[in-house]
Amino acid sequence: MTITCIIQGHPSGGEGHFCPALAHSYSEGATRAGHEVRMVTVAELDFPVLKQDWNSGQAPPATADAQGTIRWAEHLLIIHPLWIGSMLSSWAGSNE
Repeated sequence: MTITCIIQGHPSGGEGHFCPALAHSYSEGATRAGHEVRMVTVAELDFPVLKQDWNSGQAPPATADAQGTIRWAEHLLIIHPLWIGSMLSSWAGSNE
């Protein structure tokens, strides 16, 4: 049995996109094969983006939980979108 952490990095976090679907399928397949899987969905994490917040020395709970899951894993899978061009125009469905 392998202990796996999947980091799903699509900015919307919800269904209807390739990254969440791929993460879900991988998780289901690994679980059916007898492996233990935990998922970190980056879009659902509440973490500071200001430098002074990071310099306080203690990670916010959501970030600390994600760090614990990553340390727990023997196998790490990172799934994220790759936009050729502008992320925002691709994500928002714009034709620009």
